[in-house]
Amino acid sequence: MAKITNDIINEIRSKTDIVDVVSKYVNLVKKGKNYFGICPFHDDNHPSMSVSYEKQIYTCFSCGATGNVFTFVSEYEHISFIEAVILLGEKLGYNFDNGVRKVETNQEEYKIYELALKYYQNNLHSSLGKNAIKYLEDRKIDRKTIKKFGIGLSLSKSGLSQVLISKKVKLEKLIDLGLSNSLGNDLFLNRIMFPLFDLSGRVVAFSGRIYNIKDSSKYINTKETDIFKKGNMLYNYHNAHEHLKKNDYVLVMEGFMDVIRADTIGITNCVATMGTAFTKQQAMIIKKMTNNVILCFDGDKAGEEATISAIDMLEKINVIPKIIRLEDNMDPDDYIIKKGKDAFLNKINKAISVVDFKMQLLKREKNLTDTKELASYIDETIKELIKIEDDILIELTLKKLASEYNIEYDTLKNKYNTYKTNKVSYQDKVIEIKNNKNNVYEKAERSLIFYMLKSSDVIDEVEHKVTYFPSANIRNLSNEIICFYHKYGVLELADFITYLSDKTELIKVLYEIINMNLMEEYSKQEIEDYIMVIKNYAKNVKIKHLEEELRKEVEPLKQADILKEILSIRGVR
Repeated sequence: MAKITNDIINEIRSKTDIVDVVSKYVNLVKKGKNYFGICPFHDDNHPSMSVSYEKQIYTCFSCGATGNVFTFVSEYEHISFIEAVILLGEKLGYNFDNGVRKVETNQEEYKIYELALKYYQNNLHSSLGKNAIKYLEDRKIDRKTIKKFGIGLSLSKSGLSQVLISKKVKLEKLIDLGLSNSLGNDLFLNRIMFPLFDLSGRVVAFSGRIYNIKDSSKYINTKETDIFKKGNMLYNYHNAHEHLKKNDYVLVMEGFMDVIRADTIGITNCVATMGTAFTKQQAMIIKKMTNNVILCFDGDKAGEEATISAIDMLEKINVIPKIIRLEDNMDPDDYIIKKGKDAFLNKINKAISVVDFKMQLLKREKNLTDTKELASYIDETIKELIKIEDDILIELTLKKLASEYNIEYDTLKNKYNTYKTNKVSYQDKVIEIKNNKNNVYEKAERSLIFYMLKSSDVIDEVEHKVTYFPSANIRNLSNEIICFYHKYGVLELADFITYLSDKTELIKVLYEIINMNLMEEYSKQEIEDYIMVIKNYAKNVKIKHLEEELRKEVEPLKQADILKEILSIRGVR
């Protein structure tokens, strides 16, 4: 395979804006020169990741994650550095047909599902699919939507199994993937087929719906397989995260038909849990998209319970969603069909807070004419308030409680402050990092590297005046900086990160140094002081070695020679 050269990698990096790329994965808000968002690489509570347009790097001030656009995509997508280069390069029109390619596991499984998808789509658009097309169009699913979501059709004959077996696919594999039974017959017959996609947009399963026959099962789904775990994925994620804009929201629903229906009225930032219990993995995927989440589950009792469960899961990772509840036990699909686009958009615009939602539930569960139950209701409401950070919402809720139940506002505010003060939660913890290894030498050598990354003058100073760094990694990192500078004539940090991408230990040290809390500006005297500290290191090491020899030496003349050498190193004549 042809190697992708460093020059090509740097060229792709220079044509790619890290702010644009990161904003497709994470909500970014501009503050000053930089953009800030929730870090996707740890359980972040506040926007602690900074993205610099000027430097073309990102840095998390909490967990220390740092890098350029390639490292961000690599870490986020769980792909290699070079795969991230290819991914971003192809979006710019670069052709890597002869370059490095990802060695994909489960390639056969993905290929089989892709062939199945094409088979079902061909059926739908053949003469045998006319009734199914009419059914979809009657359900207000037009041909554009059919194409976008890859909708197809299974027929009464076992055609798919025969086609795939003719292509040398083993029957055992088709059984494992939930496409065929042990007799070699298709499992999906006479159903409209909805492909289910993983986070990368690959087909990994199907859901088949009846349309012209009676069956006790309206939908049947592919069983879980090695590549299809419902709890680890969200339907339409691959589309929704592309449409998610800065300061936007994601709408979370239960079923894939809800998402498809929303798309028909122009709401493209929707995902679905596909009926599974809301999982921590799904919550973390959503958090990587945005902290602005609206839950719109079915309007029945099961949908209410699913909403409560999702709220609890999201609150554990410090995401406070808004809630939409639909009347008459309708799901979003039915609601949009019956009530229309404007009514549903109005629901989104008037989505209620978690506090208001839980207040509604608490009111329904308690007899508020009973003093004890009223006190319990107010107490539980205040406890919900300490989970949120919206000061206006907190203030309005406390005033609403005070007015509605004729209680002094100060009494409620004091109660809130007491709970807030005593609250022990992740976001109130201060993590103090102590590194006892840090000493005057380590500070000096790391500070010199920090300023070498910022100034060619410091690179020249270090190259000509520092012959030896105490730490091996710092020594090697300094050499790499000097080599890079001489090769390219300038040191662009984003490109230097690429240059070191295969040197794991040096990258780790580099990121630690980038995150040092040092002033951007420096004085010439400061650099000279650091260099002097490093020079003194070698002297002190030599002195300690001689002092050890002196303690072991018993002959007076040799002791005198060693002592003379020690004094000479110390500059004493």
